[in-house]
Amino acid sequence: MSNNIILQVEDLHTAFFTRKAVIRAVDGVSFFVREGETLGIVGESGCGKTVTGLSLMRLLPEPSGRIIGGKIIFDGRNLVELDKQQMRAYRGKMISMILQDPMTSLNPVYTIGDQISESVKLHQGLPDDMVEKEVISALRLLKIPAPEQRLNDYPFQLSGGMRQRVVGAIAMSCHPRLLIADEPTTALDATIQAQYIALFKDIQQKTNVGIIFITHDFGVVANMCQRVAVMYAGKIVETAPTSVIFKAPRHPYTAALINSVPRLDRSKDDRLDSIEGQPPSMANLPPGCRFAPRCTVVQDICRKQEPPEVKVGDEHSVSCWRVN
Repeated sequence: MSNNIILQVEDLHTAFFTRKAVIRAVDGVSFFVREGETLGIVGESGCGKTVTGLSLMRLLPEPSGRIIGGKIIFDGRNLVELDKQQMRAYRGKMISMILQDPMTSLNPVYTIGDQISESVKLHQGLPDDMVEKEVISALRLLKIPAPEQRLNDYPFQLSGGMRQRVVGAIAMSCHPRLLIADEPTTALDATIQAQYIALFKDIQQKTNVGIIFITHDFGVVANMCQRVAVMYAGKIVETAPTSVIFKAPRHPYTAALINSVPRLDRSKDDRLDSIEGQPPSMANLPPGCRFAPRCTVVQDICRKQEPPEVKVGDEHSVSCWRVN
């Protein structure tokens, strides 16, 4: 991993405009990703993780979804300012995304070879004989057995784990510098999940690609990520190196998420911790800290004022009144 920052997100705001309300799904998010580094974005369903990834790719559903503020600096250019045609030159070639469900990403009526070659033809402009070699190379990178035979297979002929690898092959076919993986292991069983994580590490070692790994599972974060950003109700509440956040989480929400992960060193009689209550409605957010209604150590100021971000260590920052 180098110190070369390839992506810098500054105060990103993404909203969905409906007839009844404006949903601020991403509300002032900032983070960075280095070359060859994996940043984990962790949080409950509905916290804005996936919308953050789609915002980086400029793939928000139009016309309701819009980036309304902030910057996405990739290789010195602000992607927010690019028009659709300029963005296509980045999407798939420089930045790729693996979506959560491979069956919604793959077209059932096209072969695997056709779907991977589409991206290669669009961004690399290679002749047909070279395109097939690139497609086979991408399948080999994802360790798909007998790649020459898989070219003519359809998605329904593959297992769920293999389909997820094919989606990964599409994402990596043009050798991007940044890969956004949106909960790619959620639909996989534990054994295949471990293999897939090992595969990501191997790919990163070979290509030095920067990875944003979106997940709700701190167990995956421990195995995959160098740094982690914890997201709640559209905001990042804590960012830290992974080793630090497991040893000394400073935000109550981070601590609660970590304590809810099963551990081998617990006795069979120990109950898993749970977080009481539900995340707030993004159309009707509470005043002050958004986690306050569920927090076990809430103070009066938490319900009145939103906490500022405070740096508490090397690359460790937290938004909580308890550390002010």
